[in-house]
Amino acid sequence: MVSDLRIYVVIGLFMIICISLLIFNFAVIRYAQGKHAHAANRVKKWRRILYTQAIITDGAGATASTHERFLLRKLANAERLIVYAQALQYLKDEFPEAYNEYAHRSFDAFQKLAVLYGRKPRIERTCYADFIGTFPEVAGDTYGELVNALISYIDDSNIHCRIKVFRALCSIGTIQGIVNVLQLIHDRSLFMHSQLLTMELSNFNGDQELLAERLWDESRNWNDNLTVSVIQFITRISNRYRETFLPILRDTSTNTEVCIAMVRYYRKYIYEPVIPILIEFITKPIDMNLAVEAKSALALYPAADMATTAS
Repeated sequence: MVSDLRIYVVIGLFMIICISLLIFNFAVIRYAQGKHAHAANRVKKWRRILYTQAIITDGAGATASTHERFLLRKLANAERLIVYAQALQYLKDEFPEAYNEYAHRSFDAFQKLAVLYGRKPRIERTCYADFIGTFPEVAGDTYGELVNALISYIDDSNIHCRIKVFRALCSIGTIQGIVNVLQLIHDRSLFMHSQLLTMELSNFNGDQELLAERLWDESRNWNDNLTVSVIQFITRISNRYRETFLPILRDTSTNTEVCIAMVRYYRKYIYEPVIPILIEFITKPIDMNLAVEAKSALALYPAADMATTAS
């Protein structure tokens, strides 16, 4: 009898637990649905505001200044900024001309917000840098107060924040901003993977040849990791550095990783004067990875067999 009672108690407790879990799951689902609906309503509200500001009004006089104060008050919060970004993306997709006009009229507000977010915690700075990277048109001048503010985010930053800042600067298309942030990364001995830097540089929204020229001039004073990034970027976009790289590749004091990056450049852009250097890397290897890269590059040179035979 006692044993049967214990079984009933266990079954009862089990049923109570199951019912409690069902109620809990139902409450969580309802909460998520309510939160999602609330967020959707906020996006719709912002859409109406932006549509009114960008489409119906011409942005002249008090309308623009009033909207600027409204943005400064509302977007100082990163959560609101994310909701605003969704509405702004809709404007950009559906009404591109109106979006560009709106972005142009909102320069001052977003410059002030950039400075404001510079005083906020790292995660919020990252959020604002990501916002600018998505909507670079709101940045205005390619080297102004907003760009300086973004560069200041690098101090006390993590890798995620540095990526977002660098991506934003590439989206804006500011050569001086990119030079300054790379100089800061060098000075602070901050880590940024060379492949990641190269990928972001490849998305630079401006004259990439001019950027490459400036970065190459500056890279003489930077660490080898940044120099490799610059060479990899140049490899993607330009065949004008074949003569420039040759004496550096010939110099025995050049860092091995820099040599490897340059050998890959000559694998893409054929330049026969480099053949003797590639042969030397293979026959007198100073690094096995460099020898492998040299052999791979040399295989693409029609004159390499003759040079090898002559040597």
